[in-house]
Amino acid sequence: MIEADIHTLYKSDFYRILDFKCKCIDCRTSKPEYSESFSISFVRKGNFLFNTFRNSHDSYTGCVLVTKPGYERTVTHAHAIPDQCTIFDFTNNFYNEIVASYSSLKFLFNNDIHSSLVKTNPEAEVLHKNVLSNIWRKETEKLRMDSIVLEIIENIFSKVDHYQQDFHLPQNLKKYHLTTIEDVKDYMLKNYQNDISLLQLARHCHVSPFHFSRIFKKVTSYSPYQFLTTVRLKNSELLIKETTGLIIDIALQSGFNSIEHFTTSFSKKFGISPAAYRNSQ
Repeated sequence: MIEADIHTLYKSDFYRILDFKCKCIDCRTSKPEYSESFSISFVRKGNFLFNTFRNSHDSYTGCVLVTKPGYERTVTHAHAIPDQCTIFDFTNNFYNEIVASYSSLKFLFNNDIHSSLVKTNPEAEVLHKNVLSNIWRKETEKLRMDSIVLEIIENIFSKVDHYQQDFHLPQNLKKYHLTTIEDVKDYMLKNYQNDISLLQLARHCHVSPFHFSRIFKKVTSYSPYQFLTTVRLKNSELLIKETTGLIIDIALQSGFNSIEHFTTSFSKKFGISPAAYRNSQ
C-alpha cells in the first residue's frame, strides 16, 4: 500500500471526492495495488509514474489520470515533494452507465489499456477548482455539484482517446519548476478577476518574466495570457448558466475590462454571443 492520507471530501449518490496526500518522501516504487472502481484523478502537486500493463504515465500538475476498474497498478515517486491528487471515485453502477453512454470511446473497451493520462485544459482546471471551492465554502448543493462532475467527465473524455505522452519535458524543468507552475496556476485561478501582468506572475514564483513565460507554456501548452483568458471565459460561462446577473456585471466579475472585449472573446470561443448563449440554455 502507498503510505498516504486519504480523506473523503464529499459524497454523492454516484461518486466520492477524495483528497489524496502521499506521505512518501523517497522515490521508491509501491507494491501492486488493485483498482476496484473507475476514477478520475487530478494531480495537484508532485511528480510520479503511474505504472500499469504496458504503460507508465508520467504524472504532474496539469495531468489527469483516468483509471478503469479491475486492474493492478504501481506508483513510482519521481519528485522530492509528496504527491497530492483530487480523486473522483465513481460507483460501479455509474461506471456501467458510462460504458453504455460512451460506446465509441476506444479507451473503455480496449482491455490492453488499463488507464490513461489526459493533459488538462484551463476549462477543466476551473471545474476542478470550483468543486474544491464549493466544498471548502460548504456550498455543496447536490444538483450543482453533480452537474460540475458530469461536465468534468465530458471534458476529460473528449481527450482520453487522443493522449500522447509528452517526452519533450526536460527532467530538470520538472525537478525545479513544477512547483512554480503549481503555484502560479493556483494564483491565476484565484485572482482571475484582477488585472494581472506578466511581471506579477513572474515575481509570484520568483523567476524572470522571460523565463517564466517559456516554462509556463512548455508545461501547460498555453501562454500565460491564453490560460488566463480561457479561465475568465469558463468562469463567465458558468455565471451565465447559473445566475441571472447582467452580462456586463458578469464580464467585469470575470476579469474583462470592457463589455466589448468580453463579447468578442466569448463569441470567438463559443461561436455565439453571451446573451444568445444564455437564451439557449
